[in-house]
Amino acid sequence: MEDGATQRLTIPVIGGGWAGCAAALVLADKGYGVALYEMAPALGGRARRVERDGLPLDNGQHILLGAYVEARRAIALAAGGAAAAAQMIQQPLAIAPFAPDQPGAFAFRARRLPAPFSLLAGLLSAGGLSWRDRFATLRWFANLRGRGYRIDANATAAEIIATAPRCTRERLLNPLCVSALNTPPDRASARVFANVLRVAFDSAEGASDMLLPSTDLASLFPDGVARRLQAQRHAIHFRAEATIVEHAERAVHLRVNGNDIRSPAAIVAVGPHQLARAFARETCADPSIADALGHVARLEWEPIVTVYLGYASPIEIPSALVQLDGAPGQWVFDRRDVLSRAQHGAPSSLRALLAIVTSGRGDHDALSNDALTSAVAAQLARLRPSMPPLVWSQVIAERRATYSCTPAATRPRAGRLAPGIYLAGDYTDPEFPATLESAVRSGRIAAEAIHRDLSR
Repeated sequence: MEDGATQRLTIPVIGGGWAGCAAALVLADKGYGVALYEMAPALGGRARRVERDGLPLDNGQHILLGAYVEARRAIALAAGGAAAAAQMIQQPLAIAPFAPDQPGAFAFRARRLPAPFSLLAGLLSAGGLSWRDRFATLRWFANLRGRGYRIDANATAAEIIATAPRCTRERLLNPLCVSALNTPPDRASARVFANVLRVAFDSAEGASDMLLPSTDLASLFPDGVARRLQAQRHAIHFRAEATIVEHAERAVHLRVNGNDIRSPAAIVAVGPHQLARAFARETCADPSIADALGHVARLEWEPIVTVYLGYASPIEIPSALVQLDGAPGQWVFDRRDVLSRAQHGAPSSLRALLAIVTSGRGDHDALSNDALTSAVAAQLARLRPSMPPLVWSQVIAERRATYSCTPAATRPRAGRLAPGIYLAGDYTDPEFPATLESAVRSGRIAAEAIHRDLSR
């Protein structure tokens, strides 16, 4: 703990997603008391555990990259370095088709080389591209790099992708854009997409590596945060709706489930669509708060739908980002790790569990869960006629999983929002899309801003 005086101060954190958990972790590490308020019955936000029929599922598949320095550090702090390392397998970024003969099959594997040679070597050996397309793709990346990844703020990803070879657009860049920004290229911000490419492929060695969790997302971070906070006698309140009633420098008045609480500062780390509920009407008169609420009110939303399919026989798929043909599933993940942690009551006939993800808006939005399950199961059977019998399924849909990362999307920044009030959330990062890295980074920024202000 840095300062014994901070032990007398308890800071409320409103929201127990990854941003709120990261903020609480930093505050506790600096010696503050923490009171974490979460409306749901568990921590994790949109990256949490959802138990169905005895299976500890994730409410979506969140990709972790080697470039996620903040998230990796926070996970290690919450779980202990050795324990955190054991929970994740790190390997070079790889993209593989679900079936080798599927239309447009594309295979890519980055190499463990200093940037940008990892990308160069991966593209030169990529399957599904002609040699002409490979060299044209390298020229496309070289041009982007030569511009310092500086892109006009009003440009869409589709505009910069348009100059790449058609095969590269369809098989690599468009899918990467949708998976990273959760927004189709014709509406996605080119500047944000370029930032993602820069960090993944042109920064530190290993930045593009995939970190594959061997456990569910809640066990990976929020559960560890909860254990650490409780061991240090901090407070975690579930099903708690906290509202800021008044605020000033070193004086914030909250109302939590009808009880009045006073604190020198507070962090608001709820989802953007929940932000207005964190402030009483009179508090919204503050110009900075009103401005932030105005930005959020103008955001549009993108869904992420995960269809879990359980099969009666084992299914071998590559240990990589496994690409489908988009009709309707986009990516498939092997979740045999879930079966290894199955609880009492889980279907005994399950021998394989796949998670099929579809990001962003599309025709699938109009389908019922049963119809979507049938469509995805038929898609896999069409690509691999040898698929075993389907014995179990579950659809988990986050209708407002992220904001639409468009050029016009303006968002408030993490950190000090108004006197006594600090903001955190994955939507507050001006350079990158809504990711676990953005969430964790914003939590640290908010907690450190409080510490600077209260230490004056």
